[in-house]
Amino acid sequence: MALLGLGVPGCELFAPTPPPAPPAPAIPAVDDDALLPWATDEAWFVVVRKGCRTLDVYFHGERTASYPAVFGLGGSGAKLYEGDLRTPLGLYRIVDMRPHKRWGYFLLLDYPNTADLQHYWEAMEKGRVPRVGDSYARVGGRVGIHGTDKPEKNRANEDWTFGCISIATEDVAQLARTVPVGTPVLIME
Repeated sequence: MALLGLGVPGCELFAPTPPPAPPAPAIPAVDDDALLPWATDEAWFVVVRKGCRTLDVYFHGERTASYPAVFGLGGSGAKLYEGDLRTPLGLYRIVDMRPHKRWGYFLLLDYPNTADLQHYWEAMEKGRVPRVGDSYARVGGRVGIHGTDKPEKNRANEDWTFGCISIATEDVAQLARTVPVGTPVLIME
């Protein structure tokens, strides 16, 4: 993996290095946190860094916007099941985008994806998914990016969602005007 410097201590981004066969050059380290060389083929790309508490928007690999973000009440780690209050980790796409009375806009992500389902089933087999009545807690869904009706919590960097990513309502309106449905969203710890 190649390390891309993001200018914020502790907020380095790791990009995959091409496989050793056939030989290919590694992605070079970049000192400018405004560039993602590995994302230049995507018109739009969103990167959410939970540790940095940011949602960054890139156009052909160049950062065009950065917004403060808060997350699920469940803390760090990947979302495992409905009700764990965690924000998922992984690569998703925006699959729907709608105005929302409470949050300004809601940008629905394709959670759970195949990797999430595999993680869920493995956790269930290991007894890490709680029982709810006669069955197990579901994998869940309806995870997205939205504005806030709790602006004071967002400004204080206080996580309050049930697993979504919350940014300021004016920021989510700008995001909804900028990126189209289908935009990839990488959520990282």
